[in-house]
Amino acid sequence: MPGLRDKLHFKPVRPAIRSGMLLAALLLLARPLSAGERPFYILDMGGSQDNCALLVDKKTQLIGLYRVSADGPRLVKQYRCTTGRNNNGTKVKEGDKKTPNGIYFFRGILEDEQLPQKYGIRAFTMDYPNDYDRLNSKTGYGIWLHGVDDDSRVEISYDTEGCVVVTNEDILDLGRYIKLRDTPVIVDDSIYTFSGEDFEAGRKQVGDFTGKWAAAWRDKQIDEYMDCYDERFQGSGRNKAQHRAHKTRLNKLYKKIEVDLSDLRAYQYHDYVVVSFIQDYHSSLFRSVGRKWLYLSRTPDGFKIFSERFSRQQ
Repeated sequence: MPGLRDKLHFKPVRPAIRSGMLLAALLLLARPLSAGERPFYILDMGGSQDNCALLVDKKTQLIGLYRVSADGPRLVKQYRCTTGRNNNGTKVKEGDKKTPNGIYFFRGILEDEQLPQKYGIRAFTMDYPNDYDRLNSKTGYGIWLHGVDDDSRVEISYDTEGCVVVTNEDILDLGRYIKLRDTPVIVDDSIYTFSGEDFEAGRKQVGDFTGKWAAAWRDKQIDEYMDCYDERFQGSGRNKAQHRAHKTRLNKLYKKIEVDLSDLRAYQYHDYVVVSFIQDYHSSLFRSVGRKWLYLSRTPDGFKIFSERFSRQQ
């Protein structure tokens, strides 16, 4: 895959024993990446210092917590985890006991009294199957990041039905950094890095595409706008042909369109990219502001949008 470099291997620390009983929750302080390297998956986290991303390495059974820095994503903490019992690749169907690989977002929080004992004191629900998974007919549900009834279980690698499981202490600590529908959790068999040059090139490619899409929309260039879309596109209940007809009708209705984008985030997996931003759309008759997510496929002709979502600000 173009741009991939050496695998990032986390160095685990042996846990302490509490009063000769349960293993203590692991809180692994990060060591920096090699000079000039960046995690392959995080292209842009936005400008806020509070923005975070989680990377789950199924090989090392560790979660890396990344935050914004002036030099790009910075690894600040690591947590021991355990993942699906079937570690042969990504989840494909319900009941295969695999943890899905890809880019996901947290949708909800369940607390102690809402959970069966085995889920520990807190769970964050994830949006598996996401739009890319559905595009590829993957099935299953109930993939969560959650605690555990016995912290020592986390020391057993590959011991879940497909969820990502950490100690109760760590699920509480992670909760300080997770923002629903905003913080991504990205899972892969092994975590990859690439060079600083490839990092900047990747950011530019995604930024250029997003800018081209927004400009074509604003300028009512319907052919250029629709060329940004995958033939398999589905969004707001419309396929590509229906989306074209919808935008053509609006272009005739509105004399002028403005589309302003801000707070862009960009995350990539091997086969797709997720871009999100605050979208301020306004015309002579209508205005809406909210966060939009574009799911981009990689094709020989560049990025193409195969799905988009919008959450309007209240």
